Amino acid sequence: MMKKLFVLLLVVASSAFAAGTRSDELLEEQLRMARAQLAPGQPPRVVFAGFAMHHDSTAFRGDVMLAEEVMRAVDPGAVVFKLSNPPVGQERDWPLATRGNIAQVLRAIGEQVRAEDKVVLLFTTHGLPNELAVASGHGAAETIHGMELQDWLGPLRGKPTLLLLSACYSGSFMPLLRGPSRVVLTASSAERPSFGCQPDSRNTFFIEELLRQPDITSRSLQEAVEHARIAIDKRERSMRLKPSQPQAFFGAAVLHWSRVPLSAWLKPGQAQ
Repeated sequence: MMKKLFVLLLVVASSAFAAGTRSDELLEEQLRMARAQLAPGQPPRVVFAGFAMHHDSTAFRGDVMLAEEVMRAVDPGAVVFKLSNPPVGQERDWPLATRGNIAQVLRAIGEQVRAEDKVVLLFTTHGLPNELAVASGHGAAETIHGMELQDWLGPLRGKPTLLLLSACYSGSFMPLLRGPSRVVLTASSAERPSFGCQPDSRNTFFIEELLRQPDITSRSLQEAVEHARIAIDKRERSMRLKPSQPQAFFGAAVLHWSRVPLSAWLKPGQAQ
């Protein structure tokens, strides 16, 4: 019995090591491509990073894929980072969304992004007040706390940034993350859960209603947020769910950016 247990543990450890090695290679490739796209002399870009941070729902990767689709519609040459902790049976073709990898990507974006670029960051996972869950299935579940995320985002202060948090109680992050150069959108208020993260869901309610709108690129962020709020409220009430109360903050320095169509984000004069 002990021998069988040892062999099983060895197999699990070997699998985790192989997954980690492959993840490192995939992340380095994404970092290399970003460095080339953001080199001096290159045109302004949308810089998108999506983090599907929990392995027990297909919705989280689905959120990242939907957001990437919209960002590439805005900018076909967008700089894209995609990290995921996939459920069993889901592709493992992205780097793992570990705490270390998330921090590394945010640091790289903060160091390389230019004033004329637009940054969009999506964090999609399970949540608790002031906590975002990180679980890859290869070790104990971890969390990212509000103060940590605030620190990791520090290098992006002063650069136009859209933060999307799709998680229960994600409104609890709002006081720490809002700033003059940021738009912060959360799936719920600080006291409410959000919905759509069942194991086989396509998307969370928040990201689906925000980004799967007809002609989304012809709408501004403020218009998209208002449409999403109405749709989410209607959907939740029809299912007799307690309203999640999505939250939105628009920083003073990026008000103009939030009012123009998404398709105009990179046009001259849209830095704010």
